[in-house]
Amino acid sequence: MFLNGITIYNGYSFGKAFIYKEKNIIINDNLIKSDKIDYEINVFLKAYKKTIKQFKKIKLLCKGNKDKKLLFDGYILILSDKSLLEKIITLIKNKLYYAEYAVTKVISDQINLFKNVNNIYIRERANDLLDIRKRLIYNIKNIDLIDFNFLKLNYKIIIVAKDLSPSQIIQFNLDFINGYILEKGSITSHSSIISRSREIVSILGIKDIMKKVVNNDNLIIDGIKDRVYINTTNDIHKKLKTKYKSYLEKKKSLLKLKELPAVTYDGYRIKLFANIGNNNDIYNIFKYGAEGIGLYRTEFLFMDRNDFPNEEEQFNTYKQVVKFMKNKSVTIRTIDLGGDKFLSYMNFPKENSPFLGWRSIRIYKDKPEIIYTQLRAIIRASSYGRVRILFPLIISLEEVFFLKNIIEDVKTDLTNKNIKFNSKIKIGCMIETPSAAIISGHLANELDFFSIGTNDLTQFILAVDRNNVEVSNLYNPLYPSVLNLIKYIIDSIHEKNKKVCLCGELAGDLKCIRLLLGLGLDELSMNVSMIPSIKKIIRSSYITSSRRLSEKILDQKLIKDIQLILEKNNV
Repeated sequence: MFLNGITIYNGYSFGKAFIYKEKNIIINDNLIKSDKIDYEINVFLKAYKKTIKQFKKIKLLCKGNKDKKLLFDGYILILSDKSLLEKIITLIKNKLYYAEYAVTKVISDQINLFKNVNNIYIRERANDLLDIRKRLIYNIKNIDLIDFNFLKLNYKIIIVAKDLSPSQIIQFNLDFINGYILEKGSITSHSSIISRSREIVSILGIKDIMKKVVNNDNLIIDGIKDRVYINTTNDIHKKLKTKYKSYLEKKKSLLKLKELPAVTYDGYRIKLFANIGNNNDIYNIFKYGAEGIGLYRTEFLFMDRNDFPNEEEQFNTYKQVVKFMKNKSVTIRTIDLGGDKFLSYMNFPKENSPFLGWRSIRIYKDKPEIIYTQLRAIIRASSYGRVRILFPLIISLEEVFFLKNIIEDVKTDLTNKNIKFNSKIKIGCMIETPSAAIISGHLANELDFFSIGTNDLTQFILAVDRNNVEVSNLYNPLYPSVLNLIKYIIDSIHEKNKKVCLCGELAGDLKCIRLLLGLGLDELSMNVSMIPSIKKIIRSSYITSSRRLSEKILDQKLIKDIQLILEKNNV
């Protein structure tokens, strides 16, 4: 039998089931006697110090990975918050709560606050607080958590659990742990981010998996088809082993293409860049053959902290990436806040339609110090390599002029202070609103390059919130309206001899690559692991036939006909 789930990191994994169940902890909500207050506070403080020590130990496992270290620095920062300590100790003193109940009450209130925020990223941070709360309570009750770092067996296992925290996954001993399966979880959680960075084959969202599997069951994760097989037949096992072998050979073969250009049989050259969300992502860029960074999302630098990063911190972060890329192009998108990305230390208004509200460039206008500081850091980093500045959510030329004026002010100030920078740094913008799409020709007169953000552009054109499960089935960039507008953008910008990149999820969709080639894009930017597969498609294509394909698709009136054509032309 097999069960369907959501793949976090694809591939194939074989192993014995290792059921991980959290101990059923009963929180004592009775009251202590007044003469036990000091004792209970000491119980809490001892557990508190032990928890910080554990997270510092886990942080050491991150080795040279700065972003994973920052995650656990964030944990330690939360625990070091004096107001958190005061609230817990006050409940013990004034309410006569046991330490475990005081901790549960204080942190649960914060978790509930996060969970009620209309924002995916902030809601996911509630899971980090769950991790902290669990360790505190376990330490208060002197219960040991399983240490996955020291787990040693004589066979490979696949962990089956309701959920796993980032601090557990970072400790996985991958010599023995072949993957994991979860009932809960989210692809945007820190746990999932760490799993992808460690290339752990994993799948989540399989309801009641804990009831359907027992220890030592034979499990197979098929991360290509989002399936988990439990005690399957020998025939299916052999077929999946064959697929796994073929998958590894294909992966190895594709990596041989990394030094080769993405060029069609008949000579059409397109550049393939990587999207990155933090500095950890850069370490696979050369492995997979990216020609540069087409989209560096900087907002993660601003999250999981208590205040804005200062200029020096931002400068050093960008400089690290630019120097690592060794003169390959690095396109840094300025902070894109709002919509579904918020900062805990910044007061955002409660809005009915946050994607259409106070976000991105609109925040810059009200709080120019944010963008001024970031632009100084980015422009300073440009002296170390090929940096380009990319602005999000532009809707007008007035916004472009506003941003260009800030850049000129920054350049003047840096020049006056004899600080080095590239005076000819390239400036571009995302085309992700219908307004920007319609005036793309005018924008091309003012800017150096452009990147089509199909994620936002699609939802704005179709009036569909991609995060709303009630209408998410309508979200599809293959609608004729979306594809025809993309073609209009490309043609309008090409008329002004400027280049166009596409950096949304569509850029990594294998079945659409020949269509995108035919539309005339100059660059594609995507999840770095997709580059070898996409390069293979491009190198086995003809631009002439790709153009005919795109012309045929643009003539279609129904999305079902477009999908049928793409299926027939699929590689």
